[in-house]
Amino acid sequence: MEDDPDQPLVACEVRDDDAVIKYLLSRSVIEGTELDDADHGIPQGEVEWSVNLDIGNDKSKARPEGSTGGEDDFETISRALVASGGQFAVVLDGQVLSAPTMEAAITDGRSRITGDFTEESARDLANSLRFGALPIAFEKDATTDDIGPSLAGDQLTAGLTAGGIGLALVMIYCLLYYRGLGTVVFASLLIAAAITYATVLLLSETAGFTLTLPGIAGFIIAVGVVADSFIIYFERIRDEMREGKSMRVAVETGWARARVTRFAANTVNLLAALILYIFATGAVKGFGFALGLSTLIDLAVLFWFTKPMVSWLARFKAFNSGHRLSGLSPETLGIDAPKPRKPATAGGAA
Repeated sequence: MEDDPDQPLVACEVRDDDAVIKYLLSRSVIEGTELDDADHGIPQGEVEWSVNLDIGNDKSKARPEGSTGGEDDFETISRALVASGGQFAVVLDGQVLSAPTMEAAITDGRSRITGDFTEESARDLANSLRFGALPIAFEKDATTDDIGPSLAGDQLTAGLTAGGIGLALVMIYCLLYYRGLGTVVFASLLIAAAITYATVLLLSETAGFTLTLPGIAGFIIAVGVVADSFIIYFERIRDEMREGKSMRVAVETGWARARVTRFAANTVNLLAALILYIFATGAVKGFGFALGLSTLIDLAVLFWFTKPMVSWLARFKAFNSGHRLSGLSPETLGIDAPKPRKPATAGGAA
């Protein structure tokens, strides 16, 4: 039955002891929209919790034409109830929340409900009064979407496919741009992907880890993080070689500068992932875990594979001599090629 405030109503109150009390209510005298505020607390000098009401006390509020305001209506009904010993019922959606006896006339719209309140019950009643007055309506025919296992599987497949495509594009770009050095990126990304896959399988078997769409998003973002590590290191090497250093020297000096930058950047990523994992819930927690795991893998691959492999390549003449396919040729570095030295000649006296 629809609760029409302009019509009388038969309502019930269910108390804490499961007792049910029936009420015959008159039409609504004061509507919830006329309630300015409701809160709970213990009045100064007292020991019991109470609920405080402020009905239409804000004179700056716009009132409908011809309305005297909720405080005036409340004063009128309070005087009548005090004279007759009647009760004032607070009703929400046809259910009586509270039915206090009026002990005195309320002249300013401010009143207080007392009784055997606990802190929880006083807070619940205050919240029901305050938020129950909001003019919110919900549609009866709400639409819902059911996601079955086949759709979830399709989404995971699409996420993995997107990750594979992104990984392939990064590899192709690095091979075209860095040429010979791009093979380091190719091998490093393959090793990072293999370690990640093995770790996910291990965690799923031992800790019940489940790969979700947010987790896949975290791993996809990690592809860019890993590629960024290579780019910073390689550009440091190229800068050192532009200053005239050989590749062997540039590999070591460039590494000394790049590792500090990468360690600081990965530390920030780890802190962000840790905060998400600790304070977030559900899907966001999975994203934070995947991001943190991939960042740790990035550090391991960078320190224990990428750098040693670049140092190993520096031993080959093709890289040291600046071959055009090495990615370290003068044309690639944007510098002039060294001019061949003229053979020295010796002159003698006739």
